[in-house]
Amino acid sequence: MINNYYKLKFLLIMIYELVFLPILMIYEEYKKIVSSRKPLNVTKRREIVQNKRIFINIHEWGGYDYERKKEIKGVIPFKCGLKHQLERFKNNQCKYEKVINVTISEIEKFKYLDQVKEYGCNVESVSNKGMDFSGYEYFYNNVKYEPNAFVILTNSSVHKEQTIFLNTYVQYMERNTDVAILGVSYCAKRMQTLVRNNFTPHLQSFFLLTTIKVLEEIVEANGNKFPGSGINHKLLLIREGEIKISRIALKLGYNLAVTQHDGSVFKFGQNSATDNGWKRWTLKKTDVRLFLKKPNLINEIT
Repeated sequence: MINNYYKLKFLLIMIYELVFLPILMIYEEYKKIVSSRKPLNVTKRREIVQNKRIFINIHEWGGYDYERKKEIKGVIPFKCGLKHQLERFKNNQCKYEKVINVTISEIEKFKYLDQVKEYGCNVESVSNKGMDFSGYEYFYNNVKYEPNAFVILTNSSVHKEQTIFLNTYVQYMERNTDVAILGVSYCAKRMQTLVRNNFTPHLQSFFLLTTIKVLEEIVEANGNKFPGSGINHKLLLIREGEIKISRIALKLGYNLAVTQHDGSVFKFGQNSATDNGWKRWTLKKTDVRLFLKKPNLINEIT
């Protein structure tokens, strides 16, 4: 019944877009025309982090192998897996105490529980409704009453290459309190739409560094519901989970940032409700992974 509901909801969105397609396409071009070239403003800052711990959640689907190859249409296949994520966080030093949690959906399919427990992290079984976001939501509900702290939401679909990143990521966030979320990959478009000329820059959800308080604001702005909660239709989940979490942060007045393969960080946002940032955008205006030799890599900041 739930599957049919979300399929129907996505179908209705497509029908709406089809009916109003010319108007929606013209509106997208209008937003680009009126966008501003002025430097990005700082209009809102995050609440100060009070906690000496950083909470890290790695979400995994129980049917995945411990080490695997990820294949995405149009993207160079890459090796990834939960083993590499656990090694990554074990080996990356951080000025904050690391609290590592693993959420697993359909845990009855998971064959590597003993190996995971060797890393000394908490392991939680969660529903597969909402896919990665089921784990993210569960984890958020477990830490939301903690004093404000940095939080990493990630899954196992991260390039296996090990990088030294954690301290520099935290330092970047400490110095850039206008940034709500720091990611490692982005897409500048909403792909799950008939409106192909849209500009909807957002961070991809396989790695997000934020804070408890920012997540609290996003959940509150989303009707006290974690973005993507309960949605098991993949295309709708990308719209209502991955894209929405970034778009809400922007509407709240924050900026977002994404690390680049050259060691730099690109910051983006909206200076006003009528400014979508098109004229300030200097990166690829699509899914960046289509152009990368090492997609889904956690880039080092230099």
